[in-house]
Amino acid sequence: MALKWLARCGWWTRGALARASARLSGRAFDGPGGNLVAQSLAAHGGYPLAATLIGRRISRIAVHPGRQREGIGQQLIAQAHAENCDYLSVSFGYTPELWRFWQRCGFILVRMGNHKEASSGCYTAMALLPLNAAGRRLAEYEHQRLRRDADILARWNGEAIPVEPLKATTLNEDDWQALAGFAFAHRPLLTSLGCMSRLLLTSTLPLPALRGCLQERRSDAELCVTLRLSGRKALLKRQREEAAQALAAVEPSRAEHARNRILQWQFFH
Repeated sequence: MALKWLARCGWWTRGALARASARLSGRAFDGPGGNLVAQSLAAHGGYPLAATLIGRRISRIAVHPGRQREGIGQQLIAQAHAENCDYLSVSFGYTPELWRFWQRCGFILVRMGNHKEASSGCYTAMALLPLNAAGRRLAEYEHQRLRRDADILARWNGEAIPVEPLKATTLNEDDWQALAGFAFAHRPLLTSLGCMSRLLLTSTLPLPALRGCLQERRSDAELCVTLRLSGRKALLKRQREEAAQALAAVEPSRAEHARNRILQWQFFH
């Protein structure tokens, strides 16, 4: 029977975004459109230039149940390789069995979500298969970031993350840029889970809105009552203010520089 009748693999190829726009999207504001994985890595990860590379996203793959475990899926992934692409990407509801398939195909795990998707009941995982040196740099960089956050994510999700964790307790440059994006712009709180947890370990300030959410796992409604806030918008505003206070307490001049840089981006865009 012909391979095309046994299995299907669909993909989308997305082009590069301008480098300046990618940096802007990656550090503080809304993500670029197009490839979901590139968008996520640029807007929520630590590598905004992910959006300047050319990626091919595997959107679906299926093999006839009677012909699975014969390497047909891996053949389909090999057919998706393209000379003008830097990497292949995939996002999927994480299960150990699904991850083993993508791992056998050569993919590297680069991101794990922190809330379960309603459709699958699983945490969303993202993985990359590098096709050249630029793709390799991206995959390795993002994999290292995931390893830094692995212990924090595992505790938050209540599930092990299938990477070797790094015992990171101090803030690095990526952490500072992500934290500034939350404190001074519009970055969501839970996309900053790893670096925000490290900031809370570093800071001696009370920070009740942040600690109540991330360390005590209290609901937004409960925090609003305790802190006498009018609702979620007011709570988020307080959390951003606390993050700014914590950054200023750690390194005042660095925090001010980060704030001014984001204000300049806002002014010119």
